[in-house]
Amino acid sequence: MMKFKSLKSTLLWLLIPALVITMLISLWASNLELRGQVNTAFDRSLAGAIRSIEVNIKTEDGGLAMEQPFYMLEFFELTTRSTAYFRVATEDRLTEIGYVDLPLPTTPLDTGKAVFYNQDYLDQPMRIAAIAIQPKEGLLYNPESRIIIQVAESMASREDFINQLIWQSVRKDFVVLAIFIILLSGGIIIALRPLKTLSSEIKNRSFDNLLPIDEKELPKEIKPLVQAINLHLARYINRNLTQQQFLDDASHQLRTPLSVLTMQVDYAKKLARTTEMEEVLTAIQQRLGNTIQLTNQLLALAKVRDAADKLTANVSRETIDICQLAADVVSNLLPTARKKRMDYGQELPEHPVMINGIEWLLKEALSNIISNSIKYCPVRSHITVSVLEEKDHIILQVEDNGPGMSPEDIALAGKRFRRGASGKEKYGSGLGLAIVNTIAEINRARFEIFSKKNETGLIVRLVFNKIPMDYPDKSRFSSN
Repeated sequence: MMKFKSLKSTLLWLLIPALVITMLISLWASNLELRGQVNTAFDRSLAGAIRSIEVNIKTEDGGLAMEQPFYMLEFFELTTRSTAYFRVATEDRLTEIGYVDLPLPTTPLDTGKAVFYNQDYLDQPMRIAAIAIQPKEGLLYNPESRIIIQVAESMASREDFINQLIWQSVRKDFVVLAIFIILLSGGIIIALRPLKTLSSEIKNRSFDNLLPIDEKELPKEIKPLVQAINLHLARYINRNLTQQQFLDDASHQLRTPLSVLTMQVDYAKKLARTTEMEEVLTAIQQRLGNTIQLTNQLLALAKVRDAADKLTANVSRETIDICQLAADVVSNLLPTARKKRMDYGQELPEHPVMINGIEWLLKEALSNIISNSIKYCPVRSHITVSVLEEKDHIILQVEDNGPGMSPEDIALAGKRFRRGASGKEKYGSGLGLAIVNTIAEINRARFEIFSKKNETGLIVRLVFNKIPMDYPDKSRFSSN
């Protein structure tokens, strides 16, 4: 059995051959019907010629006589555009007028009933009409003898006319067939357009959009498939929520004992009586701090994933001033940067720059980017947070002059629990950039990392689509 990967191809391969076969059968039937109608029309002309000869036959003198029907035959030839032949003879063939060797029909003739038959004559196919009549005045030598009248015409003109009509019918049928094929193909394309639209809609969805597919405008034949997909999405969402709830609960359960342990270790350090004991407790405290950091990042990742799931329920995005957001995050992390005596600051436009997004998620992302720069850059490094405006995009950028990242590490940045070579010397979970990447996808932004040219350092960006905005007067923001 022939298999098709395309539904459109399947329909076309099934319907078009059926349509062509139907048209060919119709053409064959039309050909037979047309041939019969043309033969009937031409035969009427032959019957008319016979009747014209019949009225010109004279038997009053006891013999067979007739006026020569040359004018009538010329008119007949002009009408049928073929050569005409005639024969008038007594049934006993003692008296014959015209073409005496014109063949008779193979069956006996009934009186007064014309018959039509095909015979070869003079090496040409002929159509012959014949009739037997009983004259009003019988012949003297045989009063009961009938008179046989025959008129023949060559078939060439008749066949030419039939073939001409058939070819006209064929051309018309092929034009109709071509129109049907075009309409059928167009109809199939239009009928399958909802599937293509649905495919495009699903393909262009963001990774976190698990909303049910709207089936209201879809054909009823497609609805069972869409309903099955929606059911599968619902199962996936429920499973994902269960996993996230477990991660969230586990992270929360870890935070409490870790905090208690930290306080106990800190208290134990104050009671330590030897240097060795203090060093052991300091190592334990550092390890607990790292574990708390990992737990916090797992909690942040759980919150980010939870936000992604809530967005699938059509939670609307906010209009955010990205400059104000950046200024707040920079201010919050200023004490951390000062501990390493860094040249830490911001370059922001004087007017607000608006984007669409989720504010607390973007603050989380920017905090992770800046924290990474502070963590991995050496003492007295330069870190600059800036907002750049382009024609179609808004860029939130963090630039530093730290150790940077190799092209291999940049290519794999954003993978969970994956750390670059330059960060192996410091403790980390490898979740920071994964969180940033997830937040960028939720906010429909592009996450970019690239090394600086001709110097060490790294540039990390979140690129947003620009939204139309008429900025207020700058003087409103210059007083602070």
